[in-house]
Amino acid sequence: MEIGINTYKDLIELIALIVTSLSLIGLWISYAFSKKQMHFSTMDKCTKSYKDFLTLNSEIEDEIALEYIELVNEEFFYFENNYLPIEVMIEWIDGMIGFLPFYNKNGEFVKSRVLGYLKVEENANNLLYNYPRVRNAIQLTDKIDFDKVYLPVMDKKKRKKRKKERDKLIYNIITNLKIGIWSRILLKRKIANS
Repeated sequence: MEIGINTYKDLIELIALIVTSLSLIGLWISYAFSKKQMHFSTMDKCTKSYKDFLTLNSEIEDEIALEYIELVNEEFFYFENNYLPIEVMIEWIDGMIGFLPFYNKNGEFVKSRVLGYLKVEENANNLLYNYPRVRNAIQLTDKIDFDKVYLPVMDKKKRKKRKKERDKLIYNIITNLKIGIWSRILLKRKIANS
C-alpha cells in the first residue's frame, strides 16, 4: 500500500496543497466576517441617522422632508450596493412606505401618507429632482393598490391583503434599485416565506 509520497518533492507538494487549502478557508472565513461587520456598521450608521431625524427640531415641513429624503437616498445607496442584508432592506422599505410619495404605473402621483410637504405633487417633484435614486425607486412599474397598502394593521381580516400588496410594492422598489439578479431571487424567496 502506497500513499503517493515517494520523494521529498512529493512531500513538499502535499504540504503546499494543505497550506494553500487552509489559507483559502481562512480567507473565506475572513471575508464572511468582514461582510457581517460591514452590514452591522452600515445598519448602525443608518439607525443613528434615523434617530437623529426623529429628534429633528424643525417645524418647517420642507426641511423635515428634505432630511428624510436624504436619509432614504443614503439607505437606497446601501441597498443598491448590497451593503445590507435583504431582510433588513425589506423591513426598512416597509417602514418607508407611509413617508414616501409614489408615482404609480401610469405616472400618476400618490401622495405621502405622513409627511405633509410630500403630500403636494409640486413639492415632491421639486424635492426629488435632486434625488434621482429615490425618484427612480418610487416610480412604480407594477400596478399597486394603495388602498390595500394602507389598510389598518389592527384589522386581522385585512392584514393579509395589506401584507400581500405591501410585499408587491417592496419588491417593485427593490427591483427599481437594480440590485443583482441573485438578490432578486433571494428577495422573492424571502417575501414568499415571510
